[in-house]
Amino acid sequence: MLVLVTVFLVAAVAALFDANYNAVAAALYTLFRYIVPLRASKQLAGAKTSLTEAKQSLHLISAQDDFAKWAKERRRHDKLEAEYASLGESGGTPFLVALLNEYTLPVKSISSDKASFVSSASWCLWGFVWFLQIAFIVHYLRTPMFFVPRSFVGPFLRALSMPFAPKGSVSVTFWLFSCKTSVKKIVGLFKPSLLAQEAVATTGEKLVKVE
Repeated sequence: MLVLVTVFLVAAVAALFDANYNAVAAALYTLFRYIVPLRASKQLAGAKTSLTEAKQSLHLISAQDDFAKWAKERRRHDKLEAEYASLGESGGTPFLVALLNEYTLPVKSISSDKASFVSSASWCLWGFVWFLQIAFIVHYLRTPMFFVPRSFVGPFLRALSMPFAPKGSVSVTFWLFSCKTSVKKIVGLFKPSLLAQEAVATTGEKLVKVE
């Protein structure tokens, strides 16, 4: 019974991960950067603060009354604005290299760092999930998940036990992929409603912004 439930859980996780690897990887990136902030994030936040202060100072100075001071503050503002733009648009670096050299690399693009992480993590997750499924299939290759009466399935009785489970039983291969397909279909029933709710929420946010 424990093996039956364990294989079902593995199949459910695999079904939920399928076509959602990027979303899971993005969530992992958010969690990781919450624990280990990116150096670029800190510098970008500092540059934004300095730029905001420079804008406020510039607005307090009249170009007509004190042009020299206004011009000096304007040059400082333009310099900070250029630095802020360069921090946000600079090229990225592979995530694994950035992780190993977090505090020695020059500032890189946050968006590029996230894209690199998501790409690497999604492939790792995909490989891990499939390795887990194959490992369970190989380990329980000859183990029956449960037995079914011949009258329930008729001529398909042998197919259920393929490839190497005892005749009259359901094999781990058939059980795993049957559970995986079932979970996908159940998730598919709720997905349109979730997408509709998300679209309504997005539309509401846009209307609020317009107003």
